[in-house]
Amino acid sequence: MEAQPPVAPTRSTRLLRGLVKVLLALLLIWPLTLGVVYLVNETYTALDPTRFPLSSSRVERLLAALPADPTEPQKGATLALAMVNRLEEELDSRLGWSVNDLWLSPTRWLDNRANRQRGVIFATRMLTAFFATHLAKYGTVDAENEWLKEAREKRFAFTEDSWWLPSSESEFRKGIDLVRRYTNGLRDGKSVYNVRTDDVYNLLVYILGPQFLDQPLGLLVQATEQVPYTELDDRIYYTQGVVLVLRDFLHAFARLYPWIGEKGGGENLKIAFQEMERICTFDPLVVLRGRHDSIMADHRGKMASYLISMRERLNDLAQSIRR
Repeated sequence: MEAQPPVAPTRSTRLLRGLVKVLLALLLIWPLTLGVVYLVNETYTALDPTRFPLSSSRVERLLAALPADPTEPQKGATLALAMVNRLEEELDSRLGWSVNDLWLSPTRWLDNRANRQRGVIFATRMLTAFFATHLAKYGTVDAENEWLKEAREKRFAFTEDSWWLPSSESEFRKGIDLVRRYTNGLRDGKSVYNVRTDDVYNLLVYILGPQFLDQPLGLLVQATEQVPYTELDDRIYYTQGVVLVLRDFLHAFARLYPWIGEKGGGENLKIAFQEMERICTFDPLVVLRGRHDSIMADHRGKMASYLISMRERLNDLAQSIRR
């Protein structure tokens, strides 16, 4: 019997086979791609941490070094150092200050850490301004401490992206040194530190106001359609930088003045710090922008929810102090 020639596959059969091959390739490529991204991310975080639990902050060591009943000058020195702690940790990190790195440097492309550092210097400027004009003088008409005045008006106000003549790092370090001179002055009786109950309330109102936390919150709650995909992670990590500074400062304040939590605000303070911890340890493998009822995560929205909850708790704390 004569053999029949093979039947040529139809066009629809060829398309079906091609589709199956593409689907199989995708099933293989996606796990491989995610695996590579995960390994690269883990390798990088081993070199340069991207999550910052409170337990790793040097503020804990500052507070542990205090005596059981610290004096007001000791409290002032600790609080001032907590205020600039995160900036100093960024400058001392393995990759240093990345915002001003040249285009040819690989670190220039690490935009997550660069935006975190932009948030750090913003919050440092804001807290230094309040500290110098409210806590480092006896009354509103008193002269401002000359070291803090120079730190806030000249050194910390310097642009964050200058590479040379002078570099941002050198100016920021000079600002930190000026804060240290202020703390040494407290020890020698040459500096002033004065905190009243209304100062604590005014501090919280200042933090919650349009000049401070409203700035990163506005970046997080802007309509998704108005935010380019490439800016999503920038806004998330900028917010993280702001809260890193704020967490160190408020944590020190709450430890130095436990009455803040005892006036009916203890639970609010506890939850506020929990939300800060979530923000400071937020580091998704890939930042997603789930829209409306999308199955994908909306990471910017999640960060906004943490920040809003934190603000509400701090506002409740402020009201309990005011009563």
